[in-house]
Amino acid sequence: MVKDVSNLKLNKEQIEAIKFGTGPLLIIAGAGTGKTTVITERIKYLIFSKKAEPSEILALTFTEKAAREMEERVDVAMPYGYTQMWIMTFHSFCDKILRREALHIGLDPRYKLMTEAESVQLLRNNLFKLDLNYFRPLGNPNKFLSGMLQHFSRLQDEDVSPKDYLKWIKKSDSDFEKWQELAKAYKAYDEIKVKENVMDFGDIIVKTLKLFRDRPNILKEYQKQFKYLLVDEFQDTNFAQNELVKLLVGKTGNITVVGDDDQSIYKFRGAAVSNIVQFRKSFSKTKIVVLTKNYRSTQEILDRSYDLIQHNNPDRLEVVENVNKKLTAEKIDPTSPKASRGEAIEFIHADRVENEADLIAKKISELINQSTNQPINYKDVAILVRANNHSEPIGRALSRHGIPYQFLGPGRLFKQPEIVDLISYLKVLYNFTDSVAFYRLLSIDHFRITGRELAELGNYARKNNLSLFESAEKIGGESIKNILEIIKKHLDLVKKNTAGQLLYYFLEETGLLQKLLSPESAEAEKRAKNISKLFDKLKSYEADHEDSSVTAVVDWLDLSMELGESPLATNEDWTEINAVNILTVHSAKGLEFPVVFIVNLVGQRFPTNERREQIPIPDELIKEVLPVGDYHLEEERRLFYVGMTRAKERLFLTAADYYGEGKREKKLSPFIFEALGEKSVASEKWLVASEQLSLLDYKPHEPPVTSHKPPLQIDYLSYSQIELLHIEHDL
Repeated sequence: MVKDVSNLKLNKEQIEAIKFGTGPLLIIAGAGTGKTTVITERIKYLIFSKKAEPSEILALTFTEKAAREMEERVDVAMPYGYTQMWIMTFHSFCDKILRREALHIGLDPRYKLMTEAESVQLLRNNLFKLDLNYFRPLGNPNKFLSGMLQHFSRLQDEDVSPKDYLKWIKKSDSDFEKWQELAKAYKAYDEIKVKENVMDFGDIIVKTLKLFRDRPNILKEYQKQFKYLLVDEFQDTNFAQNELVKLLVGKTGNITVVGDDDQSIYKFRGAAVSNIVQFRKSFSKTKIVVLTKNYRSTQEILDRSYDLIQHNNPDRLEVVENVNKKLTAEKIDPTSPKASRGEAIEFIHADRVENEADLIAKKISELINQSTNQPINYKDVAILVRANNHSEPIGRALSRHGIPYQFLGPGRLFKQPEIVDLISYLKVLYNFTDSVAFYRLLSIDHFRITGRELAELGNYARKNNLSLFESAEKIGGESIKNILEIIKKHLDLVKKNTAGQLLYYFLEETGLLQKLLSPESAEAEKRAKNISKLFDKLKSYEADHEDSSVTAVVDWLDLSMELGESPLATNEDWTEINAVNILTVHSAKGLEFPVVFIVNLVGQRFPTNERREQIPIPDELIKEVLPVGDYHLEEERRLFYVGMTRAKERLFLTAADYYGEGKREKKLSPFIFEALGEKSVASEKWLVASEQLSLLDYKPHEPPVTSHKPPLQIDYLSYSQIELLHIEHDL
């Protein structure tokens, strides 16, 4: 028996959206208005009111995390053992369809899904099978590899097939030879993937579209099965995904889409904000419900965010559909109307980036120390940067002030010092004359090799024209000789063992493994967790690839680092760590923090300069409806809006006049003035005068002692024949 377990207090607009009947429904859900609640409650409503069986509802999301969360919420209300739910990401849905139906369009349903690094490897291995001239220069044949892959991916986003591309070229006159070369390469690359029985993420969508278009009888089956279709984060769909949605809806028109055009920030991934803005053009009888009651931020933050986003008019749903999207705060304190409004947004202005970072650190210390009624912890604070590399001065400043922090952005695991150490070991096995990798290996603290010994090795190597490894063989001390013995032993094992097994042996034989299992501090515990994640990644690589040798794995690691494809250095457990969170604004989407700093607010940083793709697709092949205004500036403004609306109670905007060694003063970001107003920014009240960092500012502070240390679990250090270790360490 199905039972409604929802005891949520819902507002009028949420109930209207949840209990909507049949036909197209557009739910415009502003930041913090409970959109996930609405979409999950609507699924439950459709089931409880007998409008559809669970298997007749298809709910599509963009991230596995969102799909999992939605499924868990719905699952609570379902009978035990009921598993016929279709709540998944676009790619998971299309993958499921193709595994069942790919034979109908001549594809093998046992295809392998490639990562970006594997796609680059495939193209690189087949580069000379493509009829290329301009895009394969003799001096640097790989120059356009990534550019071509991105070009092909963008064509897939726009639902442009190789046949469509060639057809367009016949009608076009401009740069005929270059476009023809690319179109032929696109076609050839598609044929190579079919022959190798592999697909990339773009293929998953376009091949499903091809299936439904070429086999209308199969499309009809799925249209008949899914009585109701729901799409979360609709503003993030690309043109091809929107076409897929329109095909699946069919004549019934029972589609619910949830989104907010003001939070469309994934243009670089092909997202077309016009899909939501022009939704009524696809579904003329659309009912619109606007959620404006915000359960996250103060009214002050919401008002300033609204002032900012108005500058994107007329390219907004609010104008196109003539609706009111101004958010109102529901966090009301009946004892104090002023407190309900919230504190004013502060603008911190320094002369140099180092001082900006230092002022941020001092402000965080001040907030932590002064919070009495509602204590603020380090984990309540988020520092939002526009790009990963903007975080470094801030990290250094927080360290100087003894403030613990963690970086939550992508691409950081392979950059962690302990991971670089282990990759260096693999690189030494790959090529023992790699002196940079060998030097890094010898520098590991655990080996206690002195700086003098390392200097002597370097000097001897230069003097005798030797590699560092050869120099170590001749004059290395006892500690170095022990490491050499392990390396030579493992060089004999390279042919028979995987990279993961050899790395495990290295940790075991050097005594590093035992040290990892008994971390003496929170920092050591963090290092151990990162290493376990590296082994997890290697284990996944082994499962997917026949060749998991040192050579193959080092090539893959190099390519992954080059593409920035390393996994998150932190996963869902980051909230348990009491540390200030540094993350990019893109990574902050969907998160919330009591205190937020948006930093480096100057021209060329936020907003950034528009970066054109290496090989942009022709405008004539872009099918989405482009806005009236400056597309790039509007996207950056939406990103700033997302950053502002992450804050629950306090918001700080910061900037400096000079960055790096630049001699020219930077202009303040226009977004500061759009949000706070000209007078507020210009007034003395907002300007915090800063002095050059004094010598004493570099004196390190002791990091605070955190009382809570969760049990350590290292599950990934073992390999294939090695028995899996499950270790819990109670600190």
